Amino acid sequence: MPRNLIEMVNDRCRKDANKTAFLVKKDGKWNPVTWGEVDRRVERIAAGLRALGVQTGDRISIMGNTRLEWTLADLGVLRAGGVSVGIYHTLSEEQIAYILKDSGSTVLFVENRALSEKVQSRLAELPELKYRVCWDDNLESADALRLENLEQKGESFLAETPGALKTVEKEIQPDDIAIIIYTSGTTGPPKGACLSHKNILAQIDLTGRLITDEQLGDIMMFFLPLSHVGERVPGQFVRIHRGVTAAYVNDINRILEDIVEIKPTFFGSVPRVFEKAYARIQSEVAAAPPLKQKIFRWAEAVGRETSRHLQAGRDLPPVLRVKQAIADRLVFKKIRGIFGGRVRFFLSSSAPIAVEILEFFHACGMLVLEGYGQTEVSCFCNLCTPDAYRFGSVGRAMPEVDIKIAEDGEIMVKGDIVFKGYFNQPELTRKTITDDGWIYTGDLGRIDDDGYLWITGRKKEIIVTSGGKNVTPSNIERLLMNHPLIELAMVHGDRRNYLTVLLSLSPDTLKGWAETHGCPDLEFERLIVREDLKEEIQKHVDEVNKHLARYETIKKFAFVPRPFQVETGELTPTMKVKRGVVEQKYKDLLDRLYV
Repeated sequence: MPRNLIEMVNDRCRKDANKTAFLVKKDGKWNPVTWGEVDRRVERIAAGLRALGVQTGDRISIMGNTRLEWTLADLGVLRAGGVSVGIYHTLSEEQIAYILKDSGSTVLFVENRALSEKVQSRLAELPELKYRVCWDDNLESADALRLENLEQKGESFLAETPGALKTVEKEIQPDDIAIIIYTSGTTGPPKGACLSHKNILAQIDLTGRLITDEQLGDIMMFFLPLSHVGERVPGQFVRIHRGVTAAYVNDINRILEDIVEIKPTFFGSVPRVFEKAYARIQSEVAAAPPLKQKIFRWAEAVGRETSRHLQAGRDLPPVLRVKQAIADRLVFKKIRGIFGGRVRFFLSSSAPIAVEILEFFHACGMLVLEGYGQTEVSCFCNLCTPDAYRFGSVGRAMPEVDIKIAEDGEIMVKGDIVFKGYFNQPELTRKTITDDGWIYTGDLGRIDDDGYLWITGRKKEIIVTSGGKNVTPSNIERLLMNHPLIELAMVHGDRRNYLTVLLSLSPDTLKGWAETHGCPDLEFERLIVREDLKEEIQKHVDEVNKHLARYETIKKFAFVPRPFQVETGELTPTMKVKRGVVEQKYKDLLDRLYV
């Protein structure tokens, strides 16, 4: 492995200079960008930053949608010897200013004028921020310049000091901080997790030992936020190390169209993408003519039986093999076509997926590999692989990574992937990492006899009822979200005498439900007060309750008037519910459930 990320990127760019690194869609056409072009632009950006006065170790922030310019800025920062800090563009002005101030960023790369205006009113609070570099627009300000202007400065700098960047590259040590990722956390202000070059290179190395080049394939897609550790480390950096072409999705709402055009070979995402796809398929089947429904249900049953044989490592009986081939031709091939037709493996993390959904995609010929980790361990520490997986588990520990369960059930991790600590927070770092290198993850779990890790909950999210019972809400929420209509659920009941739940319904699936129930023109607000809808969800809640201990059962539920969203503050950028925000926002609604 190379000494640092700069060496890794340079090696790839020069080894495959004429091969396609990225695909960018413009005017309906996918345009290739070669590794040689990436190399030249990254060099100019790095030199331009040096021309602005950036020194080794300076923090430089990047804020914008996932696109080529994000990657170029990120790599340019590293090559200039800087520390790259990603900022979710969906954050509030206050949160953005907090990260810029806390990190002491001297330069901000920003996508457009609208995002720059989120910072404009806070500039007085950010004396260390000297420059803003905009990708798309001209900003009428003395401290602002366009990306192309920065690259022009870089060209001049390179002409005057041709060996400067090579000197910087040699200065960067493996233990130096490469990136700071501010965790979106469901409570409190974001914390800056510092990942070193060594941390990220260790993650790349260990992932490579578990998923082969053949399994990864030759083309993938960028669509999750690059501010998140998942898209940044096992996404962006692993792709660069392996030389895999990546296509940028411009509009997340058109991702299915892009998938069909790109035909990716490996697909990484968050659970909600798979859950929504499953819910949509099931909803469309429910609205189909009876004969099509019957064929689908037969194929689904055959596929699930096939999946269970494969999970157990058993050969398929001849009759089942024939049935699976027929089911594939009638149903599963069409579903794989939705994802481009070439995907064999999906990768999912950040939250568990119901076994029912995992089995469904497996039945369709697409294996969803679940992994576990967090920003503080450079993304993954445990991972299911194509050769070793168990549905519901997050796999075995990665090579050279130690996992143990503390006396209170908390998962602890040790290895080169463990981060250096939280930026500007030495006390919190000491509480998080032990003297001998173990990190407290905050998650609860168990390890079975074969070494597979099973997540049982989040330590801080445990609900303690007024009767003294400890409840893990995520387990119940996952069961509730198996219903196609339920997009998100938040169980409530801390210091209460029973549990309730707020349900955020899927507008798309609810629209399909309305069509099949003779009310296609009703708006969301009028649909959620219908008694037949409440009765359907009540039946589902009753069914879920059958699988729970008595003190875990849901006694009452309510629909929130508008779906949870990142923009309205109920969700983190990684689509996790901010419990404190939701409980405060819907305090009256929750209180009525206890009358």
